[in-house]
Amino acid sequence: VKAVPDVAILSLGIEAQEASVAKAQAEAATAMDKVMAALKSGGVADKDIQTQSFNIQRVTRWDDDKQQEITIGYRVTNTVTAKIRTIGKVGSVIDTVVSAGGDFTRINNIGVTVDDLKPYQEQARQLAVSDAAAKAKKLADTAGVKLGKPTYISESSYVPGPIYRTDMMAKAEAAPAPVETPISPGEIEITTNVQIAYDIE
Repeated sequence: VKAVPDVAILSLGIEAQEASVAKAQAEAATAMDKVMAALKSGGVADKDIQTQSFNIQRVTRWDDDKQQEITIGYRVTNTVTAKIRTIGKVGSVIDTVVSAGGDFTRINNIGVTVDDLKPYQEQARQLAVSDAAAKAKKLADTAGVKLGKPTYISESSYVPGPIYRTDMMAKAEAAPAPVETPISPGEIEITTNVQIAYDIE
């Protein structure tokens, strides 16, 4: 069963690099506050924003004269995921976040999924059972026997996780785009496999 995604999972964050940890962390915190405010102004609820990682890394370079690594600064990264429940707002939310975070903004990837998969799973199950029954009847008819009741039924389903697209991985520009960032949700596929064994009368 194919379904049009109605939810987007946006992975984004802030990256700041300075000579000291304190300065890098302060810049990252200020930028992330602006990004969080932009997400909320775009209609993303607090419960749909989750911190994924926070890192402070030493940045080094190799010094040929001293024959050793020397510290040139510190990099602070803070990454969150945001669930955007109105797929049509994804482009504008991205643009607002990029504008708010400026050069510190990093858009890692975006995934699309269906918030409520149950109706699609049920539909796939019904189609799979009907298909299995029809195939069993054809086999019985070809063999010249009559089907009895089912004696064994098993089901396995494949529910796709968010389908991520990483072509957006880039350092964001501080200036807002002249047009809204286009996002196409496409379709996802929910698969159910059913095996049924029948008595032969």
